[in-house]
Amino acid sequence: MNVATMQEAQEAFKTAVYDAQTGVQMFYKELIGHAQNMAMYPDEFTIWETFLDGILAEMCCTLIHDDNLLPEVNTVTEFLMYAIRYEQSAHTATHYDQRSSHRAQGHCQPVKVGTFLAKHSEMDRNRNSWFVVRRRLSPGQKPVQGPTGDTP
Repeated sequence: MNVATMQEAQEAFKTAVYDAQTGVQMFYKELIGHAQNMAMYPDEFTIWETFLDGILAEMCCTLIHDDNLLPEVNTVTEFLMYAIRYEQSAHTATHYDQRSSHRAQGHCQPVKVGTFLAKHSEMDRNRNSWFVVRRRLSPGQKPVQGPTGDTP
């Protein structure tokens, strides 16, 4: 591979952005494809940073705020998995919004995807065994701490 091609790959890596038509998974594959063609493969933080810079601002906020993902703790692939889930939830919300709007003949307020996803994320956290311990403790047994350090 020549130097010009490696420089083009580096520039393409830096300028890649998410496209709703192709989806977040294709965006990630595009980033990794460009990274593999670069003279020096970027570190995990650079990939993570480029990934978050390239996706929608609302998606990024949801991943960090609602899903509690952190670059110091979570991998780029974990961010990708949650971004795919965000995208699927957004598609579902849009689909049902369109259905309900058709039934109400346009007299329905559109669903705000961010609000829908925030509620969905909160429900997931409440169901997640990491945050909710539902087993009985035997006498003298201490409760298990969750990732936030809270005890049930």
